[in-house]
Formats: sequence, structure tokens, C-alpha cells
Amino acid sequence: MTTHNLLKTAVLLVCSAAQFARGDAVTDWNNAALDAIRADNTPPPKASRQLAILHASIYDAVNGITRTHEVYFVASAVPASASKVAAASAAAHEVLLNFHPTHAATFDALHATTLAAIRSGPQKTAGLAWGESVAEQILAARANDGSNATVPPPSGSGPGYWVATPPGFGAYSLPQWGFITPFAMMDHAQFRPPGPPALASAEYAADCNDVKALGVALGSTRTADQDEIALFWADGAGTETPPGHWNSIAQDVASAHGNTLEQNARLFALLNLAMADAAICAWDAKYTFNFWRPVTAIRNGDTDGNDATIPDPTWSSFIGTPPFPDYVSGHSTFSGAASTVLALFYGT
Repeated sequence: MTTHNLLKTAVLLVCSAAQFARGDAVTDWNNAALDAIRADNTPPPKASRQLAILHASIYDAVNGITRTHEVYFVASAVPASASKVAAASAAAHEVLLNFHPTHAATFDALHATTLAAIRSGPQKTAGLAWGESVAEQILAARANDGSNATVPPPSGSGPGYWVATPPGFGAYSLPQWGFITPFAMMDHAQFRPPGPPALASAEYAADCNDVKALGVALGSTRTADQDEIALFWADGAGTETPPGHWNSIAQDVASAHGNTLEQNARLFALLNLAMADAAICAWDAKYTFNFWRPVTAIRNGDTDGNDATIPDPTWSSFIGTPPFPDYVSGHSTFSGAASTVLALFYGT
């Protein structure tokens, strides 16, 4: 199956009216994380980091007992008889309390419900202790990864450079994100792409005019289907964000394939580690090239030195503009990473 077809299948699965039964400990905690991300209005890069730490912890907790695949971070010994479900729940509970403490009552209730289904005894006790230990070690390892660092915004002004955009005119968002310690990559700039097209180029003019026609709020050349697709993938403030959206898709794909707990632990770790590094890649590019947003480019088309672009000083976009540079697209980077992981995991 091609990536294009995988995307179509994913959309159909998410939009389907069919409701799957309650999942396992992995997907239950994934849902709890997505609910907290929505409620706390977590930005996409931060959501990707939280989900990566959550699912790396669940994976090492489960895989540390089964020992069927390579360890991600924590390689300590644990009895093979320890409860995998208890370990997964304990790890997830510890991580999410760290990131979303105001949701403690919800997390405590889910943890209690999960543990109530496990017979009391040394296996349960060992699983709990192991899961908590794994989460604590991974949280400690990521505590100084640069995600809270203060980084000055990039310099540069004039045609092609990012400026705050209407209507909110928000300042640069998370300029430090391109510098944080990767989860799997060798370096934050390992996959830095070439820069955007030169303003005077035919490629730039074609791209600018395409966005001008298709992306305008009113009077566009979009079809009704294109409107729906844009809204489906928008994932703006107060949503599960693009990384969370792909977790929802992965839940439906995993359910359709009848994944086991062990398979889900591995799938969601791979998915979210890839998207966390995708965020680092995207933000590295955004703040390296510091490229202006379409609303700025189109309203100032008379300043770019390209005769093929005509300014429209009242142009506004159909989807809201976030407060960070345009190039590269965060949504596309998350989606490229996630769809590739799903395709490779299922061999499609």
C-alpha cells in the first residue's frame, strides 16, 4: 500500500461510525494522554515530546518483561513473571502525572481501574514497581533535554522573513525546539532540508499563487471536499494536535489488526518517537530558514522581487496561521513520519 493509500485508509477509519471496544492498557493510556493534551491546549511539539516519553516508558516497561525486542533506554533486569499490564499502567501513570498534574484524579481513576482487573500477588507488585522505575528513569533522562531552554529568536527582516501574523500577532513560538536532544536521531540537524525556493524563482511564484487561490478564506477555487480535508487535518488549538491525530488513527488501525498489548507497546513507541524527532527536525528548519507565512507573502507580493506574484493586501487564510515560521510544514513532517511508521510496521 502506498503512503497516499494509507492516508486515505486512515481517514476512512477515523471517520467511520463504527466504535471499537475498549482497548488495552496502551490505548487506554494513550486516550488519557490525548484528552489531557486537548484540555491543556498543548502545542504540537510539546505534545509530541510528551507522547514519546509516555510510550517509550510503556514500551520499556512491557518489553523489559517479555524481552522480545531491543530496549529503548532502560535495560535493568526484571522478573519475567511480572505483570505487563501493571507495568504499563504504572509507567503511564507516572509520566502523565508529571506532564498534566491537574488531571491527577482522572489518571488515578484509570490506574485503579486497570489494576483492579489484575490478581493481587507478587507478579502485580513486581510489575508496578518496574513500571514506575522505568518511567522515573526516562523522565530523568529527558529532564534537561533543552525543551525548556531560552533561545533568542532568529534575526532577519524584510521580504521572505517571518513576522508576526494576524489576527493574534503572536510572538515566535518555541524557538528552542529545534535544538532539543533528539530521541533517536544523531543530531537535531541530521535531516535538515534544503531551503525554500528563492523569492525570484518561478517555483516560488507557482507555490505562492497556488496557495493564494486555494488557501484563501473566501472566494477560493477549493471544492467542498477540499474544505473538509483541510478542516479534518487542521488540528488547531484545543485539539489533540497533529501528533495526537495520528495516535487516534493508529488506535483504529491497531484495533482493526487485532494488536496485542506487546504489539501496541512497540507500535506506539515507534510512532511517537518518530514524531517527536519529526518535531525537532521541523522546528530546526523553521528557525533556520525563518521563512514568511503565506498571509505575509501574499499581502506583500510587491516586495518579493517576483513579477509573477501580485499582492492582495486583504488576503486571509482559510485555516488559522500559527505563530512560527512557515518552512517546513510541521503538519506534513508529523504526517510523513507517522504514515511511514504505520506502513513499515504493517508491511504495507
